[in-house]
Amino acid sequence: MGRREAPGSGRVALVTGASSGIGRATSAALADSGWRVFGAARHAPPAPARPPAWSRPSAAGGTSAVPFVLLDVRDGDSVRACVSQVQSAAGHLDLLVNCAGVVTGGPAEEMLGDEVSDQLDTNLLGTIRMCQAVLPGMRGQRHGRIINVGSLAGLMGLPFQAAYSASKHGIEGFSESLQIEVRRFGITVIVVDPGDIATEITQHRAVSRGSGSDSPYRAELERAMRAQAEGEAHGWSVDRCARVIVRIAQARSPRFRYTPGPFVEWLSPRARRLMPDRLFQRVLAGFYGMGGGRRT
Repeated sequence: MGRREAPGSGRVALVTGASSGIGRATSAALADSGWRVFGAARHAPPAPARPPAWSRPSAAGGTSAVPFVLLDVRDGDSVRACVSQVQSAAGHLDLLVNCAGVVTGGPAEEMLGDEVSDQLDTNLLGTIRMCQAVLPGMRGQRHGRIINVGSLAGLMGLPFQAAYSASKHGIEGFSESLQIEVRRFGITVIVVDPGDIATEITQHRAVSRGSGSDSPYRAELERAMRAQAEGEAHGWSVDRCARVIVRIAQARSPRFRYTPGPFVEWLSPRARRLMPDRLFQRVLAGFYGMGGGRRT
């Protein structure tokens, strides 16, 4: 993880996707660690303690309130307005954590165009828009940290998540290029690729409207989704993942990439680099309950 910087009350963080899941847990964990945090998302978190802020008990036994900013990462004007609002309120921004994301599963052949574009626009282009919006301020102050939350799906293509995997692979490439470009300005870019995390996505995962009960992929799709749901149910909690993100945010010399999650998921991308491609694909298919099919 590297040496850790002492958390200070003057540090300001903006977390996208803060209405639920990893984003909401990360907002609260950063606030509990002494950061001034602004949470942002398309919709306010459910049952806020006192609009426009939501709160949770802090580790110290008090309450950490997180001001909420409306944000649609698909809209450039909304992105710029959000960043401007945070910078006006706090005077500067030290940390951006990009957690906003959506996923719609289904066979690649049957995915509808709007389902593909929405995942790319939110997960990849939304991340790019947020980075572009905060970089002038970070460059001007000669320091800043950007944590882009990717996924194991960005390190390997997952079956029936082709569009999601494509968007997360894009985050990997963008982040790596960006880090090389902005390093000389004192800006650090990190990618966090969680494995299975127990979030609301498991209960509310969308399946492509283009895939019906008569789909030739239906049986394998259902087996793959059951395997994925089981993995998430036994995966890390969002709070545990959020604590890792806080440690990364406060590390003095963080690595470029982290893969928090169960050991087998930490191991998977490393095995991916060592195993022949076809062999790894057969192993991954077996994990998701899929047959090998005809070899070509």
